[in-house]
Amino acid sequence: MIHRFRKTAFLAALPFALGCTVASAQSYGDPASGLSVSPPKPFIGKAGKPHPQFDVTIDIDSSTGTPKAVNADGRLCTLGFKPAAQNAQLNRETINAQMAKPEWQKLYRDMFETIGTVSDLKLFEHQGFSGIELIVTPKAGPNAENVRMFTSTLETSKGRTALICVTDKAGLASSLAQLKALRATIHAPE
Repeated sequence: MIHRFRKTAFLAALPFALGCTVASAQSYGDPASGLSVSPPKPFIGKAGKPHPQFDVTIDIDSSTGTPKAVNADGRLCTLGFKPAAQNAQLNRETINAQMAKPEWQKLYRDMFETIGTVSDLKLFEHQGFSGIELIVTPKAGPNAENVRMFTSTLETSKGRTALICVTDKAGLASSLAQLKALRATIHAPE
């Protein structure tokens, strides 16, 4: 699980850190996977574009333009789901214990530090599962020093759900509470 996680999370985050695409949304659910989001205002959701690291994506934007999206295509967040057959044998307690281990958190930090500087790595709880959130300042890309990537990853017995939002430094500082409220409206397949 760790090796696949490292590769998947890195590849999923790379386009966002380099200023490439993210997506736009309004309440939306994928019936096949069970992934859904009912975002609070000003966020909207819709079916996302195909992404090589996720089987299902939902694009999420702000209807007001705040926080500001800084990706080339103007989208603020992507919510993605990737099934993980190896997770099927894991129960909630096992997953939560794994996420709480310092070595797991270090692995997550190290993986993201290949593309940027990681700050504020924290655990969060959602649907009774522990997830990992962090903020990344990319090392490269247009205006990289001013770009901030807010990521939240949650493992369940069905797979990995990740929310990746990219905005500027000021936008993240003023909207972090909103992005966490957005995360709280996600239903991860379990």
